Amino acid sequence: MQNFNEETNKNRNSRQVLQYVQNSEPTTRTEIARKLSLSKPTVSTIVAELVEEGWIIETGSGESSASGGRKPVNLMFNPKKAYCIGVDIGGTKVAVGITDLRGKLESYRTFPAQEHQDDSLFKMIKHMVDEMQEELSISDSQIFGVGAGVPGVTDMETGIVEEAPALGWKEFPIKEKLQNVFPFPVYVDNDVNIGALGEHWRGLGRNKRNLIFIAVGTGVGSGIILNGQLFRGSHYSAGEIGYMVTDRSLAKSYEPAYAGYGFLESVSGGTSIGTALSGRLGRRVSAEEAFELYRAGNPEALEKLGPALEHLGIAIANYVSILDPELIILGGGLSQSFDVIHPVVSGIVRQYAPKECEIVKTASGKEAGVIGAVALLLKEHEGLYNI
Repeated sequence: MQNFNEETNKNRNSRQVLQYVQNSEPTTRTEIARKLSLSKPTVSTIVAELVEEGWIIETGSGESSASGGRKPVNLMFNPKKAYCIGVDIGGTKVAVGITDLRGKLESYRTFPAQEHQDDSLFKMIKHMVDEMQEELSISDSQIFGVGAGVPGVTDMETGIVEEAPALGWKEFPIKEKLQNVFPFPVYVDNDVNIGALGEHWRGLGRNKRNLIFIAVGTGVGSGIILNGQLFRGSHYSAGEIGYMVTDRSLAKSYEPAYAGYGFLESVSGGTSIGTALSGRLGRRVSAEEAFELYRAGNPEALEKLGPALEHLGIAIANYVSILDPELIILGGGLSQSFDVIHPVVSGIVRQYAPKECEIVKTASGKEAGVIGAVALLLKEHEGLYNI
């Protein structure tokens, strides 16, 4: 029992040291010992092992001490020790990328989702990863794992997508499908959760304890970070803002735009906006065109888009009232029309919520889903610190 406890303490101390170096670089052995309340010999032993294994790099000397003693050696985390695979599966496009342990994108690929169904989809994902590994000269032994996001309610414990209307999936075993093609640890979650994780890790949500990421695209979804942690709820469906009811009278006659869609996304999602305006204009209109017509003062666009934005604003005001976040980040395809969305939504939040909340447009690019998927992997997989 004593040996077991000693080994457990050693692993715990090693994890603490590695995490401290990762979050506080550059640092020194002396600073680590002081901050973590560990003895200098213990820290020196752990650092020596981490340097030998490649987790930590010695980067030369820091400043000399006030007494003129020997300059301490600076320590840095080595993000190239291993690499991560991020997969972002959307209704129209699949994005696949490889990053280092800091989330730096090393390679990136996309392909149309509709051209590959079921097993063909996952074989194509594997093919893309194989190409990138060869391009980067990365072996399987250097791959830390796989993180993946999908547009639907996902039980991350079982790896089952309960429903993803954009893909036509119901009770779909996404984790099992990925494990069939990859020999690495696999973690899955819905796309808005990985969006929230990505924003919190590498985006505008860095250093925020409480934030909401809302994706407004074909539908409407959100991910919630509370006290620095992703909040999934009891049934992995926290953040399903698309199901929020924002008008009691309309809800009585509500019919979803598509099976599985909720009230809010059936009145404020891109599909519903485009469909509603198409009916008025007698031709097919995309959501993007609807916003262009709104900017131009088209009366039909003003009539249809105005209420849609008001519903979205009410939903966000409710969020602010309940969770009091520091920041709300708008993403998704329709965030490109932030200039139209923001004045309406922020005005409604000011009118109805007890406190104001900053609402910003995501600064993340097209690779955001891949970065978020990697954030999921690093958040959930403890292997990085099980040394």
